[in-house]
Amino acid sequence: MAAPPLHPALDRRTLLRLGGVAAVGATAAVTGCTRLHTGDDLPDVAGDYDGPPLTLRFWNGLTGGDGPVMRKLLAEFTEQHPNIRIDMYALPWTNFYQKFPAAVASGLAPDLGLMHNFQVATNAVRGVLSPVDSIMAELGLTEADYPPTVWNSGIVAGQRYSIPLDVWPDSLFYNRRVLADAGLDPDDPPQTGDAYLAALDTLAGHGIQGHWLPAVDPQGVGRGFDSLLWQHGGTHYDEAGAEPLFDSDAGRAALSWQRTLIDNGFSPRDTSGSDANVAFKNDRNAFLWGGPGALINDLGKVDGLDWAAAPLPRIGDRPAAFCGSHQFVITRRRRFDADRVRALVTFLGWITANSLDWAAAGPIPARRPVLDDPAFAELAPQASIARGIDAIRFYPLIPGIAEVQTTILYPAIGDALLGNLTVPDALATAARQARFLLEENLTKYRGS
Repeated sequence: MAAPPLHPALDRRTLLRLGGVAAVGATAAVTGCTRLHTGDDLPDVAGDYDGPPLTLRFWNGLTGGDGPVMRKLLAEFTEQHPNIRIDMYALPWTNFYQKFPAAVASGLAPDLGLMHNFQVATNAVRGVLSPVDSIMAELGLTEADYPPTVWNSGIVAGQRYSIPLDVWPDSLFYNRRVLADAGLDPDDPPQTGDAYLAALDTLAGHGIQGHWLPAVDPQGVGRGFDSLLWQHGGTHYDEAGAEPLFDSDAGRAALSWQRTLIDNGFSPRDTSGSDANVAFKNDRNAFLWGGPGALINDLGKVDGLDWAAAPLPRIGDRPAAFCGSHQFVITRRRRFDADRVRALVTFLGWITANSLDWAAAGPIPARRPVLDDPAFAELAPQASIARGIDAIRFYPLIPGIAEVQTTILYPAIGDALLGNLTVPDALATAARQARFLLEENLTKYRGS
């Protein structure tokens, strides 16, 4: 289904123009001093929208299997609320984050966006988001509705800039047939470090390399490091976002454990995430670590594949798992129309209450009442993954932090696993480089 137009003036030519000015718009929004929109200019609204027909514009990066699920939900919403149409435009996430600030700066912004939690702080200080505290209050959403990690996400300088829709924690996906053929219980995947290594050793005895570590894919292997760092009691950065802390005993323990998987022959060398995925689908790999959105959709399409999922095993002394979240944001405007805000509130109340249907796309609903719904307990493997929801961890709410992770830390993890650097040298080098970028971010995003 082709994406409907966002705005009479927002045709393909306009989108291309936005791409050309995106860097300029983003720079203007963050250079010199912070443009954090701390004033809550949203008008007070109450009740569902019952005015004349209107159309809300909605941007996101749902270009995969999750896109059709969202479009189906939007159609259901409009069927129940015929006076509110929502035009959704999905573009690749990289393009989304490039064009979104430029659209706001040019006055062509959508009404609503869906954004990763680790990009909220960056875009809040760019001045392209409006605080949503009043909307949370109107919807009656409180701390009791979410796990603590999820509730605290999106709060920047004491104000909330996003409304969580879901979470997608890295989880353990396991091939039940491969485990059974090696004499392991396919209904009891390993959930401790000792049990995990014992299972890998047993699998090796049957000619199976059980955990294909994607050393040539920094994103995939880096998120595994994140989980292990937290499990060993470490953290990435100080609260001010000025000092890297991953070059620590916890960081070295986390990366050394990953390295042992290769050194002990439990993983091939120089493998990629797609290699691991293909091996899993062909019963040559027992375990995958990854997020439920993409993997549930992907693995569910393979006829005859016998698989399931569980929370990540506890390798360190505490449970923890890297997690992301899709969160709704409202764009900053010079002046808000009360009818459009009421329509937005109507939609946000409906979609967050009906996020059980969104779970069909793979993610785990963020709201506890939805997680406690008996119907969710019947949804496999999402319900199994959700057992670990209280152990999820997010990147810290530091503007620009995603770039530090993906351009500095994760490539260093890959270098250590590929044998280009020792574990200590990889983390020390990454810390030196990260310190410069963190300092630059402090200046760029906070004017300090």
